[in-house]
Amino acid sequence: MNQAKLKLFWHSVKQTRLKQLWHRARLLIKRKLLVRVMSASQADAAAWHDPTGTAVSSTPAVPVLPDRLHHVVRHGESDVVVKFLNREREMALPFDWRPEELRTGTRLWLLNLHYHEFLESIPGPLATRVMLDWIDQVKPYVPGYWLDTWNSYSMSIRVVVWMQLLASDRLPLSDDDRRTVTGSLLAQMRFLKANLELDIGGNHLLKNIKALLWGGRYFDGAEAERWQALGERLLQEELAEQILPDGMHYELSPTYHNQVLADLLDCYQALNDSPLKTHLAERLATMAQLAADFRHPDGGVSLFNDAGLYFAYQPAEVLDAWQQIFGQQLQPNRLITYPSSGYYGLRHADDLFLADCAALAPDFLPAHGHGDALSFEWSVGGNRIFTDPGVFEYADGDMRAYSRATSSHNTVTIDEQDQSEFWKSFRVGRRARITACRHTTTDDGFALQGAHDGYTRLEGAPTHQRAFTVTPDAVSFTDTVTGGSGQACVSTLLLHPDCSVTLDGDTAATVINGSVTVRVETDARMRLEKASYHPDHGHHLDTHRLVTELGKADGSLTHETRLTVQNR
Repeated sequence: MNQAKLKLFWHSVKQTRLKQLWHRARLLIKRKLLVRVMSASQADAAAWHDPTGTAVSSTPAVPVLPDRLHHVVRHGESDVVVKFLNREREMALPFDWRPEELRTGTRLWLLNLHYHEFLESIPGPLATRVMLDWIDQVKPYVPGYWLDTWNSYSMSIRVVVWMQLLASDRLPLSDDDRRTVTGSLLAQMRFLKANLELDIGGNHLLKNIKALLWGGRYFDGAEAERWQALGERLLQEELAEQILPDGMHYELSPTYHNQVLADLLDCYQALNDSPLKTHLAERLATMAQLAADFRHPDGGVSLFNDAGLYFAYQPAEVLDAWQQIFGQQLQPNRLITYPSSGYYGLRHADDLFLADCAALAPDFLPAHGHGDALSFEWSVGGNRIFTDPGVFEYADGDMRAYSRATSSHNTVTIDEQDQSEFWKSFRVGRRARITACRHTTTDDGFALQGAHDGYTRLEGAPTHQRAFTVTPDAVSFTDTVTGGSGQACVSTLLLHPDCSVTLDGDTAATVINGSVTVRVETDARMRLEKASYHPDHGHHLDTHRLVTELGKADGSLTHETRLTVQNR
């Protein structure tokens, strides 16, 4: 490892919690030892436990969220074509559960396969045969088992799917088959309890907690009670840390916020009446309001940080589920103020403006953060105009780097560098920190002043400040770069692919989407470039971005941009 990579590694590790490092080291050692010492017969035994004497509860948890579109393109009597990450694959019984060509990178396609959510969208007889096929073929403790097949995150999703299917009576199971499936479910629950993702935390750990609570409700007996107790203890701890006072999930992605909200609604369904359940209900109310506020007029979620329009529950789905449980309907706020997370906005008719004055992510969990400090999104007349780039994939490479890069967002880039030092798929060295954030309301909108220190690592320690003035018909922002030693500064505006754009000389442009026209005016030279937009994993669309050359950072540089709605 060269000096530059060592420096990145050091800045990454030093902000990781000691308990995370301890749990990661423990898991690494445990995995290597188990792969070495477990024989095939032992792995087979570990994958199935005789459920004799273990009772299934008569009151299992009941899901409140609707079945998703589980990516089933078509199916026959013994085959199914599934589509994950915009990639189709035909699977015929007996399945190849670990195709060699898919065992690369983050293995996200394989993980989706092993979630087993697609079973909810195929006939019961086929779902039964697929489950039995998985039990027969997929064993723990083979090399790399923790990466996909017996991965704790995928297992947390899979066991809940199985419990739902078993409780629904959709599966035509013989007594022997039911004993086999129930035995495997027990084995997976025991494995999960011993392999919780305490090294990662965040939304992964909440998914583990949900599975513990559901397992505690699905089964009766002392063991199930221990799962329930552990899930409740961890939920109490994680609610205090992961849900910020204003209701935002601390990974600061609106998409993952909705996913966590969905998981916590399922946790609520699995809890008995208790102070914890009452507290969770209070937290769910603030989370649901944020989901309503971050829903764009087209119904989709904001794309700040790692986000996508489809890979998590839609805002309407989680809000409908919240209403079904609590009997209340939420209305989005006109003025959007989330000071704990750092997001602010204005809603007007079919318009939504959102500004990002938020931290990158928790220091100890930066995986889903982007270089988007002081960026914004703006939908006008129901159409997205200025947008976030979204995420094409999590695998390390150019596409992953693009989605995280500062130059892909509606903010200022200095010296062609990112605000934070992104490397690999999810790692970050030095991180941009918000050093100022002041929000004030006005008669018809709001003003927001923010600054960050992400570029102070460069020569001359340049800092970027941005001051927004936001009204229903116009947005203006003034960028100020202080310090520096002659680095080039540019401001980017990423346009939604449905927009057409015309340059009007060097300092103005007209952007049109449907009936909406927005005038862009600057006091510096502006150019048009090709760019990419990724509304979800595996989904690429060509688009454009407006790039304004602000000048050189050398003392103090100030630039104003004005965006005016001319037609809706």
